[in-house]
Amino acid sequence: MKKSLFLFACLIVSCFAQAQITITAADMPVNNDTLRYSTASPASGATINLQQTGANTVWNFSTLSPIAQGLDQYKSALSVNPIYALTIATTAYGYKIADTLNLGAALPLPIAITDVYTFFSKKTNPSRFVAEAFAAKVSGLPTPINYSDEDEWYYFPLTYNRLDSSTYKLSVTIPTLGALDQNGKRKTRVDGWGTIVTPYATNPVNCLRIRSEINEIDTFTFNGMKFGFPRNSVDYKWLANGERYPLLWITTNKTGTTETIASIRYRDTYRVITSVEKVANAVQEIKAYPNPASTSISLAIPSSWINYEVRIFNQQGAVVATYHNQDTLPIQALASGCYFVQVQAGSEIAFAKFQK
Repeated sequence: MKKSLFLFACLIVSCFAQAQITITAADMPVNNDTLRYSTASPASGATINLQQTGANTVWNFSTLSPIAQGLDQYKSALSVNPIYALTIATTAYGYKIADTLNLGAALPLPIAITDVYTFFSKKTNPSRFVAEAFAAKVSGLPTPINYSDEDEWYYFPLTYNRLDSSTYKLSVTIPTLGALDQNGKRKTRVDGWGTIVTPYATNPVNCLRIRSEINEIDTFTFNGMKFGFPRNSVDYKWLANGERYPLLWITTNKTGTTETIASIRYRDTYRVITSVEKVANAVQEIKAYPNPASTSISLAIPSSWINYEVRIFNQQGAVVATYHNQDTLPIQALASGCYFVQVQAGSEIAFAKFQK
């Protein structure tokens, strides 16, 4: 009898250990949090199967190797810059997402956008975690902007198979030059639950996997002209109770139905990084010549790029031509005007511009 009870108890404990968890607002970052993560090379994602998900899934990412580390330090708008607190809610808190926002590769601008922050807050009715403000120094001038339509990252409680959709909008005025409008749509599904192992979580940890598909377009308005740049990406996040940061966060660039891993980061402790490998996720500008042109243009594609996709955008942000592994592009059929070219090789992206 005692043996039977012991076996029954073991069975109950085993089932509980594999049980689906629930993520709530209590599992999100809070003000003054300092959360460390490691970055792995996108190339290491070649062996990652992002289709592996569903109920009671076992994810093992123990072989990920860090090439860099970072800290997300959550601060109030007031503590970042008192000017930000005049516009951004006192309850909001955020972290620096970039030292410099490089728009020059997409559109040459005589400005510098530095110390870029996104600010978040926890909202109720319904319970959700949202990005509600953006702040940066634009040519040295502190510039805080609230989202006119907040970006809802999560609605709570997060449980298996929950599906949410939301939109967001942000408008930034750039003095003497024009404006930047960002419009996006986020579709989020909790598409899996189970356990995960990483270099940080060395023992299996109960988690949920959240897949967020993000369709976004940035519209630049300068000198009365508009240029639109669409971006489609997917975030995969493995969330656990009490961590306040994804145990694993993979972002892909999406073209049609094809996804290419752009970044891999995971919750971690301090490590001494000995690797000098660099993440191949840089955005750069390449030359298009002749410029202006009437019949064709040639692109100065980096010699290391073997497999790449080319897209030509008009001033309205519409794709007017696409090519594969082609560096000389016919443009006879294009109307006169200014065009932008996006070239993508895996996680590397480059832009060019030309006039017809």
